[in-house]
Amino acid sequence: MTDHIPPAIANLTQQLTQAGNDPAAQFKALTAALEAVPDLQRNLAALRANVVRDAKTGRTWEAVGDLFGIHYARASQIAQGTKRHPSRS
Repeated sequence: MTDHIPPAIANLTQQLTQAGNDPAAQFKALTAALEAVPDLQRNLAALRANVVRDAKTGRTWEAVGDLFGIHYARASQIAQGTKRHPSRS
């Protein structure tokens, strides 16, 4: 599953270790990681949608929602890749 994590995120710990006490190297590694966050979020959302779609096999949406502790409609939205409204938790 780590194949889906952008290299800037996956290698951050290693890059920071290699940077040692060099603030410029630390800054560069952290900046690269921050720039990769949108890609990471998209990849994680896609992986989550796959998990929900797989869980749907042989189950109703109500059962899928119960499995994950979410409303059945939200489970369906996640499977479809629908983003949640930012004002909702």
